[in-house]
Amino acid sequence: MPSMTAHPPRHDFGPSAQEQADLREHAAFAATQDGVALAAATWFSRRGNLDAQQQADFAAWLAADAQHAQAYAQLKDTHRAARKIPAQVAARWAVPPAAPAPFPRRPLLRSLRVLPYAAAAMLLLSVGAGGYQWWQQQAVFSQAYATMRGQRLTVALPDGSSVQLDTATQLHVTLYRQRREVRLAHGEALFQVQAKQGQPFDVLSGPLKVTVVGTQFSVRNTVVHDGQLRVAVQHGQVRVAVAGKDLVDLRAGQGISSDASGRLSAIASLAPGSVAPWRDGRVTFDNVPLDAALAEFERYGDTGLAVRDPAVARLRIGGSFSLTQLDRFASALPQLLPVHVVRDGAISEIRMAEKCLRKPLRCGCLKNKCK
Repeated sequence: MPSMTAHPPRHDFGPSAQEQADLREHAAFAATQDGVALAAATWFSRRGNLDAQQQADFAAWLAADAQHAQAYAQLKDTHRAARKIPAQVAARWAVPPAAPAPFPRRPLLRSLRVLPYAAAAMLLLSVGAGGYQWWQQQAVFSQAYATMRGQRLTVALPDGSSVQLDTATQLHVTLYRQRREVRLAHGEALFQVQAKQGQPFDVLSGPLKVTVVGTQFSVRNTVVHDGQLRVAVQHGQVRVAVAGKDLVDLRAGQGISSDASGRLSAIASLAPGSVAPWRDGRVTFDNVPLDAALAEFERYGDTGLAVRDPAVARLRIGGSFSLTQLDRFASALPQLLPVHVVRDGAISEIRMAEKCLRKPLRCGCLKNKCK
């Protein structure tokens, strides 16, 4: 039998350095497989393209050992069963075919190089798809990461990229030979992506798919809290897609949000330092309702603060605040809003200031401040 690991090059000058590295790794993989099964798969993959001499060689191989015929028969049974799989089910497993590589013009090199290489593994491992392709599409790294409430985590990935997870965040990283993928279930993460040619880096979260080559950006999924997903770019450029449509390119200093259904907002300009401020132990608000600000603090831990008056909840607040000094936020509220903080057992309630309750129009409560 010819070598199972020879791979046809893409040109007359032989395989590239990357192809050679892939071939070495694939050869090591093939060496771990059963030789008879590998040979049977090779003959099976070539069954419709044998000349007279090759047919004689195949017959001799079958006759040489009863295990040969048995292994070949098992492949035929497997192939027959696979053809009965419904098309819609098989489509989930299909590996897109690679573009056919042109054969070298020199007949001798063609005869030496085009002999089966990964076709054996093709049927041994995945009926109907090239084993070499199948092997290339297998994950080389797969790991889940999570943070608890109030916890943050920095992770260095094998490809040279890094991920910083914010509080209550869960994601899964999978690295393949030709692409990189992160699935963000919930929470927020800041990505510093190492550029690698031919290996795009995709972050999937809810209906959004964010694709980059090399950049720094954050993706936030807090649908369970506020119904929103957000993408913010600090350096470089990313492309945001919703179900393969609505492509939007974001550059440094830009952000976009989406609801749970994938409806995108307009592109927004970001203030300097507003991308993932939690890295520095801070949270930033830009004219948001007070109840939304408190909900954001609650993502990191118990605040001990409560708002029961809808009018107080609607008051809007902006600024940058420390996540570790919540008492300062509470003490600053009366200077920022027409409110005061009243201790009520274990809870401190934020209430409308007394003089605003008596004369709300005169004191200007609608403008978030008393005169």
